[in-house]
Amino acid sequence: MFDRYGRPLTNLRVMVTGRCNFSCFFCHMEGYRDPDIASRELSLEELELLASAARRLGVRAFKVTGGEPTLRRDLASIVALFKSIGAYVSLTTNASLLHLHLRGLVDAGLDHINVSLHAMRESVFSRITGSNMFRRVVDNIVAAREYGIPVKINFVILRGYNEDDVEELIDFAARIDARVQFIELHPVGKAAKRFRDHYLPRWRILERLENRIVEIKYRVGLHNRPIIVLDNGVVVEVVGPVGNYFFCAGCTRIRVTYDFKLIPCLNWKGEPIDVRERLRRVRSVEEKVEAIVDSIREANRLREPYVLYPLKALPAREMRKWKTARLGLPKRDGRLCIPGERSREHIERIIAEWGDYAY
Repeated sequence: MFDRYGRPLTNLRVMVTGRCNFSCFFCHMEGYRDPDIASRELSLEELELLASAARRLGVRAFKVTGGEPTLRRDLASIVALFKSIGAYVSLTTNASLLHLHLRGLVDAGLDHINVSLHAMRESVFSRITGSNMFRRVVDNIVAAREYGIPVKINFVILRGYNEDDVEELIDFAARIDARVQFIELHPVGKAAKRFRDHYLPRWRILERLENRIVEIKYRVGLHNRPIIVLDNGVVVEVVGPVGNYFFCAGCTRIRVTYDFKLIPCLNWKGEPIDVRERLRRVRSVEEKVEAIVDSIREANRLREPYVLYPLKALPAREMRKWKTARLGLPKRDGRLCIPGERSREHIERIIAEWGDYAY
């Protein structure tokens, strides 16, 4: 499936719980606040229906997230369910309870883990997360690697908190053979209120690592993330959504909330699609799967880049020359909107390097 901008839908981010045992001050909780979270979480039956619908639509990957997904005792069963349809399955966790699930996750076939670790000093970790579990989190990251599970360390860049932890994080990742993912603070939910106080542009972190970079490349699709290889072999991905046209151009996912609603984008301002409401109208398993298929198709039609770069409408012959048909055709206010970087020269370079795959 492709949305109106030619972007494929291959990935579902599934929020299996809204509960969390940390209280990170910047957390957006996927935009949700619900006092009755636990009783409304997705059941295994609903997740099985979701997996069946996703398989019919060609979805190839699931990101299991929360809240904190390790608070669910049936986490390994959820991963096994998604793996049963041949999908790539990853998990995002704060790792505080990961030791309770590692054996089951290995047996279920989990492909990799993203661990949120936003500081390498215990005092800073506590200030950010409201938790004193720094040592346990680090130990569980090491344990995951000992089990053979690939690990990415998510590090949200926070001015005034963790800029000075970057080098130590890189050294830790090298010791355990893990990747690092630097994430720019995104003004969503609670983070929006403190955005100006703690926002640090993504390139400020790269400046700290400039003398250690041996290779720079791009990950095509999934936000077109820059990938940097450092002199100690650590691979660093940069997740930079703020004002980034190129980032939105590479989006390949929609979000499934813990109470079975579909959100086309984290920044979506409309009403989510309530899948449970639609399932109440049908009886058979086949009808339920088809209802979910229709819901995902509808959510995909609503997907659009949050950041667009407007270009004046181009003559048809120039459109053909640039091969921009798959860079995005919809218009706003009579102007052609092409997801991508700011300059025409950059768009031309992307097309030259990636050809028709340059979404």
